[in-house]
Amino acid sequence: MSKMANHSLDNAQNEEQLRTTFSPSECIAWLTVLCTIGIATVTVNGLAVIVYLKEPSLRKRSMYLVISLAIADMCVGGISLSIDVFNSGHKYNLWENYLSPAWNSILIAILLPFPIASVTNLAVISLERMHATFRPFKHRVIKKWIFGASVAFVWFTAVLNSAASMYLYAQGYRFNKFYFAYLSILPCCFSIILVSYASIVAKMYCGTRPHHHHGAGSQERKLTTTLFIVTVVSLVLLLPYTLFMFSKTALSSQKNNLHFFLRSLAYANSVVNPLLYAYRIPEFKRAMSSFLGCRPRAQLFPQ
Repeated sequence: MSKMANHSLDNAQNEEQLRTTFSPSECIAWLTVLCTIGIATVTVNGLAVIVYLKEPSLRKRSMYLVISLAIADMCVGGISLSIDVFNSGHKYNLWENYLSPAWNSILIAILLPFPIASVTNLAVISLERMHATFRPFKHRVIKKWIFGASVAFVWFTAVLNSAASMYLYAQGYRFNKFYFAYLSILPCCFSIILVSYASIVAKMYCGTRPHHHHGAGSQERKLTTTLFIVTVVSLVLLLPYTLFMFSKTALSSQKNNLHFFLRSLAYANSVVNPLLYAYRIPEFKRAMSSFLGCRPRAQLFPQ
């Protein structure tokens, strides 16, 4: 018990030292960056969701998980990031938090599921693309409820992971164990993504190539390539912050600017996906241009 008390006291002293070595102007600047990212995330993903729902050609089974990803990313920017900014401002003494401990716990519980849902979506999308690559004919006749069940699985996993993490939080576990439990699902997701797309690349470039280059097969390959690019960009933005949070540096370092920089990159991951869809998917580009009132030939998103 004495060791646990000393450990808690050391963590409290470290947090207080972090507050005093990080100027209010620096904190305000970084929170402004995060707020800007949040507004951009909600805007572009909100537009993406509207376009998906309005455009019949985009409401196909293979896009269900992409729509789920857009919803998760929109919630990351609109809900998770907002709560994160609120807690960060209180942590660095920019404003007072008058909420009770119970309400603070509720806010944390609301924050947690959406980032995990976003990454889990990417992992399930990679599995769906691998099935489309290796079993193209069977993939085309998959029932719609299978895709619906996949979306439900993504959100159930995110909520379950968050509930388990909140249980540890309620039991009084410190930062390291709480975040280790919360982030423990990410290595599994990253491994699934790596194996899936490595298999797809091996199949596309080392296996037997299909004789048809147009029609449904060509569209599926282009969609696979687009989602592969989306996933790579997401991982490039997410991995540095994930590794930082797993390391002891996140507990004891005074490099707050590095922490906020990596956190900003991780949140920016939720902004780039719709931009890549607009660049890579012609139907999405045309639907977005039409929704924004642009002429069909307007080069809102260049080729």
